[in-house]
Amino acid sequence: AISVTAILRPRKSEKNSTMVASPASRSSRRRALLAALLGASAALLPREASAFAPPPGRRGRGTASSPDAARGVGGASFRAAGGRPSPSSSSVDADLEGVANGGESEAVVVESPAPTTVARKRVAILLCPAQFCVPVDYADLLDAIRSTHTEAEVVAARVAPLPRTEWIKVARQLPTKDFIDANLSVRVTLDWYFDAMERGLAELFAEAGEEENLEVCVIGHSIGGWVARAYLGGLGGSSTAVYRLARERITSLVTLGTPHTSPESALVDQTRGLLREIESSPECSSQSLADRGIKVTCVGSSGLSGKIITTDIEELIAATSYLPLVGRLGEDVTGDGIVPTELAFMESPARRVEIEKCSETGSAVRHAHVLPTPWNLLDGSAPSLSLPEDIVWYGSPGVLGQWLDYVE
Repeated sequence: AISVTAILRPRKSEKNSTMVASPASRSSRRRALLAALLGASAALLPREASAFAPPPGRRGRGTASSPDAARGVGGASFRAAGGRPSPSSSSVDADLEGVANGGESEAVVVESPAPTTVARKRVAILLCPAQFCVPVDYADLLDAIRSTHTEAEVVAARVAPLPRTEWIKVARQLPTKDFIDANLSVRVTLDWYFDAMERGLAELFAEAGEEENLEVCVIGHSIGGWVARAYLGGLGGSSTAVYRLARERITSLVTLGTPHTSPESALVDQTRGLLREIESSPECSSQSLADRGIKVTCVGSSGLSGKIITTDIEELIAATSYLPLVGRLGEDVTGDGIVPTELAFMESPARRVEIEKCSETGSAVRHAHVLPTPWNLLDGSAPSLSLPEDIVWYGSPGVLGQWLDYVE
């Protein structure tokens, strides 16, 4: 607020007790009174510059120097026409119609504080890819986040460097008893994925720096969401310097189309015990992560239903995915075509963002924008097959904006 104190001291004539004023003194009083009125009202300025526009048919003497000045934001001052300073820094030469005659007066003006600038927070992003997807598949998504995020400055973004050939390492567990019994160990089975996450984090810190004001957001797509959850919960068993720094800097986790639970009703445990271990670990709960300063946001779609008897190929594919995962089909079983809605969310205090349709096209939101190519082992980093442009997924325009603010 701008504080203004105006001290008006009328002077009496030495010859009599009546108040007298010369033309010069009247002009001085007018200037001082206008300064006091404008200065005192600056703290309560209307939000629109038009509030100070002269009435129709009458030309005013003073105008705002900029939209910010008109609004009085950040202590911006008014300037009279012709570039003269505002009453917050010197006198104003203006006419006041209807001001009563009086003696000379003095005006004391206290200037407002200098404006302060609030810097946007600095955020770095690590994206954990879906099964058999590769870094180049997410280039457009990261570019869109950089260009459209208004709440934070994205200073660096990386995808965990995983060629599709790395997924072959899961096959090492196929002939084991733990695989048959659906009792695989997260630490043993996914060590190669955790290593890739740390390489990505090391690249982030090298590019963005290790300053205390740097915050890191981890985005996990599909399986990448629960692998990231396991890493943040300490199930990877890492003790590296990168991991210790990551625990200090990571402030948010956003999962896109990630199955977070393995219900008893499932016909088969597709993760062979991995997701069950993560789900049952107290350190991987949303409450435990929140206690460490990590805000969790789960994004899921409810746009597609699954049907066995149908001519719609998408509904058929959805049915073959939903049925094994939840053990049933019906009108109440929806999802993104791969992951049922009811599995895509963690318990409170994790935030739940359920998206049904794209806000721009009205299309249902699908699980992915590409078709992975696990058979292409000759070039493990080659892009996956792109789906048609009308296929909408979590990173499409009209969908991205529904969860982007949680990248923080």
